Amino acid sequence: MTVKYSIRKEDLNINPYDVLRYLGYAKDRITEEDERMVDECIEEAREFLSPKACYDRYHVELMDDNRILMPYGEIESKSLSYNLSGCKEIYIFAATIGASYDRGIKTMSARSMAKGSVFNAIGAAAVEEVCDRLNEELRLKSEVLGEKLKTRFSPGYGDLSLDNQKGLFRVLDPAKHAGITLKDTLIMAPEKSVSAIIGIYDA
Repeated sequence: MTVKYSIRKEDLNINPYDVLRYLGYAKDRITEEDERMVDECIEEAREFLSPKACYDRYHVELMDDNRILMPYGEIESKSLSYNLSGCKEIYIFAATIGASYDRGIKTMSARSMAKGSVFNAIGAAAVEEVCDRLNEELRLKSEVLGEKLKTRFSPGYGDLSLDNQKGLFRVLDPAKHAGITLKDTLIMAPEKSVSAIIGIYDA
């Protein structure tokens, strides 16, 4: 059964160095003024955040020739087969920081392209933080059961085609549980959203 997951926006830890990295800053060239500017923007950006996610656990079967029997059908991916080596079950999740953040980026971009870019980078860092927080919760759940988790793997990584988004959305239904939809282009809406597969194996 799909589980809903949410985080209070006040509790979301957005690292300013991650934001500056998304903006293309080299770590050894970040100034105190840069950090102060990003810190101020992060606090302003919180107004638009609505972090949430959903996940479920599924059976998976690895077959010959890099074929994988996923909960939505058989696929072929060398990259995912390697990632899921030793796994018989997986978590599938989808996470977002909400549609209001898309509107926030547009609002800030209309005022200043530079500020819009900073807000875009903050959004990228924020949704990764949602994924990291959920990943940690799933890791702790698995640890209690004597299991470990693989590194999360998203459609578009390696040779795992974006077309797999259709299957993930079909079984997980994140539109219902987290307000995330999939466009015909296979891009998610809200824009700052992530879907991923996490392999589960015996410790």
